[in-house]
Amino acid sequence: MTRSRRLPPARGLRRKAGFALLAVIWGTGVISLLVVSFMSTGRLRLQTASNIAGATQASYIAEGVINQAAMTLLGERDLVAQQAETTVRDGRPEYCVLAGAAIAFSIEDESGKVDLNAAPQPLLQAMLMGLGLDKKTADNVANSIIAFRTTPGDDVAQMWAKQEVSEKPFGPKKAPFETIMELDQVSGINAALFRSMLPFVTVQSRTPGVDPLAAPPGLFAALAGFKFDEVQALTAAPYPNNLDRKDPRFPVNFRQPSERAAYLIHAEALLATGQTAAKDAIVDLRGGIGGQLAIRELRRGQSRYLGNLRDMIASNGAGVPDC
Repeated sequence: MTRSRRLPPARGLRRKAGFALLAVIWGTGVISLLVVSFMSTGRLRLQTASNIAGATQASYIAEGVINQAAMTLLGERDLVAQQAETTVRDGRPEYCVLAGAAIAFSIEDESGKVDLNAAPQPLLQAMLMGLGLDKKTADNVANSIIAFRTTPGDDVAQMWAKQEVSEKPFGPKKAPFETIMELDQVSGINAALFRSMLPFVTVQSRTPGVDPLAAPPGLFAALAGFKFDEVQALTAAPYPNNLDRKDPRFPVNFRQPSERAAYLIHAEALLATGQTAAKDAIVDLRGGIGGQLAIRELRRGQSRYLGNLRDMIASNGAGVPDC
């Protein structure tokens, strides 16, 4: 008769103790992983919430700066009759501190830009050639802009309108531009040309010419026949510059005194925590129904002065005035 072998009592206890220790170690590891995962997720959520709150705060501050600048423009308009000269708003940046944020803002007179709805073909062509297009291509794109905005029955504009099949998925709008963002719908305008034109065009001046005193430096150079590399340099770094705004090379037939009615206000805010916001607003001092001022557009802007704002934060705003 065969007898089953039994482990000595001490050896059996040691094996049971080993299994128990292994279970404890495994359980502790799982719990530790859960704790670490929970803490990491919590930190991530907290950081995300903080970033969202900071971005919202920066956005509100930028909008506040826009409102403040708009009130300044209204005040200047009311003083025009009492002053021999008024402030020229050509987009030169200004810096200040508001609510602990570093602020950069600029005000551009829309009369210093080419109006997509009012500019004649020669002005559109000159701007496009200044941006690097050859004469034939500039002529075609200028005609495409006119074709886009030309309403049926406008015989004079129809003379300039380009009549050919567009490479865009749809034909010309046959109505005025409502925003400069519609430029990407015009035949012959690719993404690169679209980006280069945006700082120089408007739909708010409602004039056929450009005020050379208020024109963006790059546009002034383009219309005055500067070399392409000079136009590029002034577009990339507009200020400071040594432009003579009475330069005789700026064509007389393009000159149009500003009505000081519509402005683009650009505002940027950078918080000490790193969140930033940029806003663009088109304000019209001709006003809307029952008001003295109308905001025609409010959109997210592209950062222009982030490096300067970071320097301001690093120096704790030393030497920078309050807004």
